[in-house]
Amino acid sequence: MNLEYIDSPGEDFLCERYRVTDINSFEELLTAYRELSASHPDHRFLLTLDDLGQACYTSMHSKLSHDLDNTDGFDLSKLPPECFEEGEHKGYLSHKDEFPIRRRNMEAKLKEHTLADVIAKGVSLNEDAPEDIEDVNADPLSILDAETYLLKVPVTANHETLFAFPNGYFTSDLNPFENAILAKHLDDHFGYQLIGLGASYLAFLKTKPLDDNAIQKLIDTLDQIYRDEFDEEMREMLRGFIVGNPVLVLKYTE
Repeated sequence: MNLEYIDSPGEDFLCERYRVTDINSFEELLTAYRELSASHPDHRFLLTLDDLGQACYTSMHSKLSHDLDNTDGFDLSKLPPECFEEGEHKGYLSHKDEFPIRRRNMEAKLKEHTLADVIAKGVSLNEDAPEDIEDVNADPLSILDAETYLLKVPVTANHETLFAFPNGYFTSDLNPFENAILAKHLDDHFGYQLIGLGASYLAFLKTKPLDDNAIQKLIDTLDQIYRDEFDEEMREMLRGFIVGNPVLVLKYTE
């Protein structure tokens, strides 16, 4: 596997990043993720997942619809020339030095959302294709786009990596703030840290063992969030993922 460091400005990601190529296995990718995390304790990393082009497209619209690039009240005088055209700010964020602006806007709107909003949205985990969520958890490598990045985000909490690449545009999907609330909840209560986001999926890394009681609480939490029928078969499938896999893949879109 190869990691190519990229420090150039980019409209899609407000941070430094690594382009990942020649991935042989998801385990290999997790090893690189852990090594980068250990060597950069003042950053957190986010892996791009499925359909990067679509994810960037919906991220763009999400940023516009929630006014996440609003620069009102922010001192722009110290931003680099790349942020301006003919002496005027571009009107959108396109450089890693503008990340504090995005962070301010995300944090302000996050205060208006709770886990109840996530639950009320009622997205489906596997309603249309029950085998889909089983397949992607069995083989997370299958949901990586041919173009894949590890975003190096200057934050100290994993859910905050979404500030660099917010997503969730359509009204039936979890929005950027609901995605962050969900990620923070799974981390705080179950030790599942957000490590990936794509056009449809979220990926979480298990950071601690869970006893039977905690596993049951996690499944009950997912039962609250997703509108699917959590029958015994569904619960046993999820239990198998939680017990046997280092990563849990969930959906945030319809």
